[in-house]
Amino acid sequence: MMRTISAVFSAILAISALLAQRAEADEVRHTTFPSALVGRFAPSAELCAANDKSNITIAADGYNTANGKCSVRWIVETPGSLGPNYAVHAQCEADGQPAKADVINMILRPEGSDKVSIGTSFTDLKPYLRCP
Repeated sequence: MMRTISAVFSAILAISALLAQRAEADEVRHTTFPSALVGRFAPSAELCAANDKSNITIAADGYNTANGKCSVRWIVETPGSLGPNYAVHAQCEADGQPAKADVINMILRPEGSDKVSIGTSFTDLKPYLRCP
């Protein structure tokens, strides 16, 4: 009886370890943006030319918004039903102001080569277009 319980317990531990490894494998951590996301993005083509405050410029190691410049601390890539999602953790500074102590989070969901949805959570994602 003890051997059976021991065998069942060992099997449960082995399955748990495999599931934990699978969950970790679904997340990939980066320190820079993928090249497909580098560029300038705006909510509409008209706002690209207007240099609007809502525009976002993404470089490999950070991004700029109307609120200032943000440096990537890390980016977590996770699989999604439409492709990868990127959760960006960055430290930002307003123009001429010292860096904020708290981390700013931004989510990016690519939707084709020239479209991306951007927001601070999945519930407030807004569509953006790549500017020429």
